[in-house]
Amino acid sequence: MFSDCDWIWGGEGKPDEYVDYRLEFSVASGRQYILYLSCDTDYALYAGDRLLAFGQYSDYPAYKVYDTIDLSMLPAGETVLTLTVWYQGVDTQTYIKKPAGVLFRLTEDGRLLLTSGEQIPSRATPGYVPYGCKSITSQLGLSFTYDASYPEECYTPSHRVEGLPQRLFPRPVEKLDLQPPFCSQIVQSGGYILTDGENPARLMRNARLATRTDYAVLDGEAEVTLSALEEEDGIYAILDMGRETAGFLNLDFNVDYPCHVIIGWGEHLVDGRVRAAIGNRDFTCEYYAVAGRNQFLHPFRRLGCRYLQIFVKAKKIILRRVSICETAYPLTIKPLGKGNLLQSRIYDVCVNTLRQCMHEHYEDCPWREQALYTMDSRNQMLCGYYVFGETRFARACLNLITYGMREDELLSLCYPAGRGRSIPAFSLIFLIQMREYLEYSGDYAFLEEKYPFLQKLIATFSNRVEENGLIPIFTADRQWNFYEWSPGLDGKCTCKFQTPLNAFYSLALQNMAQIAERLNKQDDAASYRQTARQVNASISACFYHSHSGLFCSFGETWSPDVEYSVLTNSLCLLCGAASQVGKETIYKILTANGPADTGYRVVPNTLSMNTFRYDALLAEDASRFKAGILDEIDRTYLSMLEHGATTFWETVQGAADFNGAGSLCHGWSALPAYYYHILLP
Repeated sequence: MFSDCDWIWGGEGKPDEYVDYRLEFSVASGRQYILYLSCDTDYALYAGDRLLAFGQYSDYPAYKVYDTIDLSMLPAGETVLTLTVWYQGVDTQTYIKKPAGVLFRLTEDGRLLLTSGEQIPSRATPGYVPYGCKSITSQLGLSFTYDASYPEECYTPSHRVEGLPQRLFPRPVEKLDLQPPFCSQIVQSGGYILTDGENPARLMRNARLATRTDYAVLDGEAEVTLSALEEEDGIYAILDMGRETAGFLNLDFNVDYPCHVIIGWGEHLVDGRVRAAIGNRDFTCEYYAVAGRNQFLHPFRRLGCRYLQIFVKAKKIILRRVSICETAYPLTIKPLGKGNLLQSRIYDVCVNTLRQCMHEHYEDCPWREQALYTMDSRNQMLCGYYVFGETRFARACLNLITYGMREDELLSLCYPAGRGRSIPAFSLIFLIQMREYLEYSGDYAFLEEKYPFLQKLIATFSNRVEENGLIPIFTADRQWNFYEWSPGLDGKCTCKFQTPLNAFYSLALQNMAQIAERLNKQDDAASYRQTARQVNASISACFYHSHSGLFCSFGETWSPDVEYSVLTNSLCLLCGAASQVGKETIYKILTANGPADTGYRVVPNTLSMNTFRYDALLAEDASRFKAGILDEIDRTYLSMLEHGATTFWETVQGAADFNGAGSLCHGWSALPAYYYHILLP
């Protein structure tokens, strides 16, 4: 495909650099024009001011992906396109640093018309201030600064770059659709006085606000004039999109003279402002306006938010648009078609949650991270099989994960990721995901292709089994023995043998056995099942307390406050380790998601892990436990709706969790969509 093309770059190749490429060719009526394109890190393609295409697929050095862009809609005649490429160049938990570069070929009815090479003119992109490298979060990566007064530079020839592959793979999922901007509502405005702060986010957080709100709607047509008093440093406004969303920042306003604008974004308001500064996180970008009209769309960074807040260092501004253009993955949504009015409402909000966490790949949350995890995406895939009725997106995510094996033969935390730790339990959950994908898709060819990889992954754990039949925790650098965000299970415990890890290992073995059986590898299936039985016997012997009727979480006494947990007992019930013991006390704490009347301290499940609790109870006796599960789901999610949720939260504590960094849109919390489909009559 690209053997006759060169990777090129038109700048210095330093982190946080923007480069324009000029593509000139003649368009004839009735012919097909296809552009095949790949870059590092992201791109936007324009015809004049019209955005034609955007969005490089998140990929790996060994799995570089190209887009296929149909340009046949272009009018006949001499055509000039501008291809703008942003190079991040800084490792994050959603990006692996590679050399800066762009590669493309343009065909006319299948015949080569234009290729990337040194002859392609390039220049620094006007407006974008390069090399700032201002981090939003360690997961998301870099923010941006745009200066509308930047002069345009002349085009010069590009240069070839090395270190990027010539063999590329076609984009495995659909391109995103750019939606019209939201009609945002001004919910608060007035003047601000700056106090202190070492960066824009803290300036926004610490400023004194004088509120004189006019509750106006910005629809791009009507003009709203805001002003500041003489003693104030400038004008501020808070804009509400009406619901949680993810997309590109869109601005349209007039000012009388050049001025500085800070834009912050967030999911809810604290102390009358957007929470743009949380710890070392900085949810802001900057724009330097010119006198007169300023129109701007930033296509290189999705903002996950409900609210935007602007600080304008001016005495007057005429606003037409401060909004988000949602970037939506094209999907067909299956209605619930059963249940009551509350369940229908919960289902609809689950669907919005799933969609806001679904772009190039599944994301844990659109605001703080936009990262692909195995555990999170497992919940999302289960929902998606029913809600969207497709498996292509899940397959692409699973394939991407297989490129994330580290030197220690565990999976990385996120995919693709240039930094971060590994969670061994999440590597085991991947094997569950693969079996479920096979069940819902019937894609035997994909599982056959990946089977050696799955064997290698499960062997990472099998090779660690000790004489007691259990796997010890992983203790090397950047190995995190995390299970969920609850006391004792959040990776802080250093006890050598831990029940959840071994129960996940048993579940992974059983899922591997089912995969092997489906692929007609009967000897492997029998071996995996036998090993799972041995692990279950060891779990029962080492971790079951007959006096309490519960499984403890750790092999040694760590803390009496966290000796028992709902997750641990859910996993032991689900994997079969509890098959030879009394189960009634386990049923009690699982149905209550807590100690019930047992008299023991029991740590409850968080939202993310409820799937293992529900599945354990349903596998034991669906007719006994189904009604209670549905009732709990209804009550839990009604509480979020009563607090104004338009997407479902990371935990039931909402934004207050994680020291004020709790996400209000988290893909793993859309599980009601799955359970409503399988449990409602």
